[in-house]
Amino acid sequence: MYLTLVIALARLGGVISRITKRGSGVMVTGRVLLKLNPNAVTTLSLGRSMILVSGTNGKSTTTALIHKALSTKADTASNYTGANLFPGIATALAENRSAPLAVLEVDEMVLPWAIGQTKPKVIVLLNLGRDQLDRLSEVRVVAATWKAALVGLPSSCTVLADSDDPFVTWAARDWVNVVWFTSGAVGHIDASTCPECGAVLKWTPDGTSYSCECGFRKPSPEWILRGAQLTGPNNQKIAVVSAIPGNAAISNAARAIITASLLGVPLSDSSAAISKISSVDGRFSALKIGMTNFRLLLSKNPASWRETLATSSLGAKNVLLVVNANTQDGKDTSWLWDVDFTPLKGRNVIVTGDRRLDVSARLTVNEIEHVIAQNEDAAAKLFGALDADLIASYTAFHRLAKGVKR
Repeated sequence: MYLTLVIALARLGGVISRITKRGSGVMVTGRVLLKLNPNAVTTLSLGRSMILVSGTNGKSTTTALIHKALSTKADTASNYTGANLFPGIATALAENRSAPLAVLEVDEMVLPWAIGQTKPKVIVLLNLGRDQLDRLSEVRVVAATWKAALVGLPSSCTVLADSDDPFVTWAARDWVNVVWFTSGAVGHIDASTCPECGAVLKWTPDGTSYSCECGFRKPSPEWILRGAQLTGPNNQKIAVVSAIPGNAAISNAARAIITASLLGVPLSDSSAAISKISSVDGRFSALKIGMTNFRLLLSKNPASWRETLATSSLGAKNVLLVVNANTQDGKDTSWLWDVDFTPLKGRNVIVTGDRRLDVSARLTVNEIEHVIAQNEDAAAKLFGALDADLIASYTAFHRLAKGVKR
């Protein structure tokens, strides 16, 4: 009864936030809920099968795909629109109290808290890469935090971990109930040294496997994704179909299928449900500005820029880059120098956003011809009536995505 009253008061705070146009109300609802009842998430998790999803990139998409797959079995609560901090998690569970299943996107540094609060049945660990250091700790610190948090898990919890990422492997390898997944992803710059001893890792020529003289090495995976074919234990096989473009989307879909199977959802049911999702929270949605038809893409850090630029290179020749440096974006734009922008060569590139001059300097060093525009409207006038990709950092993306949702 007390919790019901607290939730009602929290929802009222969310309504006031929306009416006064201060936000969507999700964060305010959660903050009020946790202020009045600090144990609300623990209480709201009782009697449910909880799934937590965390990693540097792909959290929202993977969570949305898992939600879609699990919903073929039972009502499922979720926060797949990206509210992955303490308040967002609380709000998601409070908004759908009757759902027997819940899949939650969780910020990397919030994961230990979420594990303690929810006692999850499944944890999905995606990847660990460099992010803006004014927003998040160094990769090794995050991996160590995960490793310590997993020690306190009940043995009934299954961890689905990406064996392609040495830091994820190191964080999860001591847990007794790990299911390893590989998509044959090529190693990234953050994984150049061994997370166990600090020596330089030895990578195979194709960059898909690693080992160290200390004995640390890539584990043998139970689930293998090759192209769009997913193979698992007992000769399980399924073709992974994704309406979201890009290799990362196929990998995320595969993880969703595996996760749902751990909860008893047949592979074919998950695959069919997931194949219908073409956009998550505005990602890859169509947005018209002036006469230009944009495809909206989100990029937040070097790893996501690498994936997004690879996906975009298969699309329209025209591309607009929008980069800000607010708190959510990371105020330090030095990460731009960790991105290889060469996939933009030969394309019609325009840059805008609060830090358009920083982006322009970076592209100039990469010898990529481009034009600077004052804002998106000015860029659309330069493009005219054609198709273009719009790749935006966090705050710009979510501002533009509101136009898509309306």
